[in-house]
Amino acid sequence: MANYNPKQAWHRGTAIEVEPGSTVQEQLDLAGLNWEVKLSPTMYAANGEIQVVPGLFSAHRSDTGAFIDTYAKREPWQNADIVGAFNSFCEEADLPMTHLGSLDGGNEIYAAAKLPETIAPSRSVGDLTELFLLLEDGHKNGTGLNVSVYANRLICTNGMKKPVRVGKQIISHVKAFNSARIQGVIAAAHSFIQSKQEEVDRLADVNIDKAEAALQLIAAFGDPKQPVHNQPSIVKTCLRLFGGAGKGSNELSSYNTAYGLLQSVTEYYNHHAKKRGTLEQQFQSVLSGGRANHMQKFERQVVSCYL
Repeated sequence: MANYNPKQAWHRGTAIEVEPGSTVQEQLDLAGLNWEVKLSPTMYAANGEIQVVPGLFSAHRSDTGAFIDTYAKREPWQNADIVGAFNSFCEEADLPMTHLGSLDGGNEIYAAAKLPETIAPSRSVGDLTELFLLLEDGHKNGTGLNVSVYANRLICTNGMKKPVRVGKQIISHVKAFNSARIQGVIAAAHSFIQSKQEEVDRLADVNIDKAEAALQLIAAFGDPKQPVHNQPSIVKTCLRLFGGAGKGSNELSSYNTAYGLLQSVTEYYNHHAKKRGTLEQQFQSVLSGGRANHMQKFERQVVSCYL
């Protein structure tokens, strides 16, 4: 694609595009993940002598020596193991793995598989949201294989992640999937997409004016005792985005609708919030950090008010 800039892609340049038919080793090389987790005994100095802590190991990268975490009764789950599991999952699910990337200095690894469905409000012609099944795993304690759906609105590259649930349980902390479980995850993802499409259609049918939008934004992010011009920048910025400055805000589905209000907040946290840290850290926040929490909380507020 001419003038393509991976830093402006949905993954903020933190991932490579996976070539069909490529091997795990080729994927590791291209993604900068061709290194291993090495363990060394944890030691300390006492009375002038070096002592070893039994059963406690320091995990570090084999290429840079960077510290990862302290392991106790845990074997390293290597990058090749993680990426191999991602490939097996996608192959069993009959989904193409499209991207492979990492965050937190390589401690968090993720793969994206493009789902065949898209979401589009019935009142709009070109307002498409593409969907990826996102697989995540990592090397720090407390991490495990997590599965979620990542929705990327094409018109403005607004993204938001939602964990996949099978029944009432979020799929996470699993080292291996059998065929039945993978198919259960895929079925749960499709069910989520269907409910998300219904939600989008209904929000796009709810008309609200700028005054009502201001009340919603102030309730979520501002001070009800203050006039609009004294509200925090997020309230004023989102109002401008809602009022026509946002990408896609003049689409029939977004213009003066609850759906457009939600998109003004997701655009803010994806593109207009104060830039802290690197692009990698900003994308990590969109996936699982503060930005993700704020977007999901506002979505729950809008849904509870209008649906």
